[in-house]
Order: sequence, then C-alpha cells, then structure tokens
Amino acid sequence: MTTQPVTVERLRGLAWPALLAGGLLLVLFAQVQWGSTDEGVEPSITGLGRVKILGASDDDVAFFFEDNTGSPGLSVVVLGAVIALVAAIAWWRPRLRPSAIGLIGLASVVVLVVGVRTLSDPAAHLFSDRVSEALDAELPDMQAGYGVIGTVVVAILLLAVVGFWVVSTMWPRGGAGRTELNRTELNQNDESS
Repeated sequence: MTTQPVTVERLRGLAWPALLAGGLLLVLFAQVQWGSTDEGVEPSITGLGRVKILGASDDDVAFFFEDNTGSPGLSVVVLGAVIALVAAIAWWRPRLRPSAIGLIGLASVVVLVVGVRTLSDPAAHLFSDRVSEALDAELPDMQAGYGVIGTVVVAILLLAVVGFWVVSTMWPRGGAGRTELNRTELNQNDESS
C-alpha cells in the first residue's frame, strides 16, 4: 500500500529532468528539416527558414530564397529555451514548481499549435507569399520533415508530463494522510447517527 505513493513521488521527481530534456529537444528540432519537396530543385527547409538544395551553393540559395521563407521554428526555439530554463529552476527550487508547471504547460500548448499548423501544410508556413507570386503558380507540395514531426511529438509528451504532475499533486500521499482522512470520515458518520 505504501509502494504506490512512493512510486508516484519518484515519478514526480523525474518530471523536472524530463521537462528540461524536452525543452532542449524542442530547440534542437526547430533547427532541422521541417519540410521538403521532390518538385523542381528539391529544396528542404528548416524550422528557422534555412533552405538547403543539393548541388547549389549557399550564395545561390540565399539569393533566391533570402527573405522568402517563414520561420515558424523561431517561436519553438524561444519556447523550448524557456521550458528548459523554467524546468531547471523548478528542479532546483521546489517552491516554484506550481507556477513553473503552468508556464511549461502553456508554452507546450503554443509549441503544439505551431507544430500542428505547420504539419498540416508545410509549404504555406515555410514559404512566404512572394514565392508563389514569383513562381506564378501554387506552392509546391511539401512533405513534413522529421523536425516538425519531432516537435509535435515532444510537445505532446511535455503536455503528458505536465498533466501527470498536476494529477499527482492531488494523489493521496501515503498511509498517514489516508488514516487521518478515514478518521475524519468516521467522526462525521458517528455525529450524523
């Protein structure tokens, strides 16, 4: 009977390093491929708007695509850094944990929204409108890259850890608290009869 609360407490203790690692993973995933296409010159684009084309020099890519890409991953970098920093501070200072978990939950929701929006239509969020005007056609069909998929997965996992931490704060804490609760219930039952 005492192993369950002990296990919950151990898992709660692991939440902070997991949240720290999740924030760092978000920073990493924002800097890798968020979309690619097999059409035309076959560009791939990172979450920060950097375009890579096999066989093209960086100067040529910069000339054609500079200022013509979006960078939805920029908000993910900022929020990932905030999540990692807040998790590290809350790991160090337990009294800050309730407000930290709220901030981490909010940041994770924003990251999830950015990731899902980009995942739904990578070209629309990774290219600016000027690209379609210059092409005088629709934006190319893009496949989602592993960076945006990883961002969505990490955001979901972060929300799961936040949810677990919040639920576990309401979890009964061992036999002493439960015994006191039972005594109170017994006293109330005796008074009502």
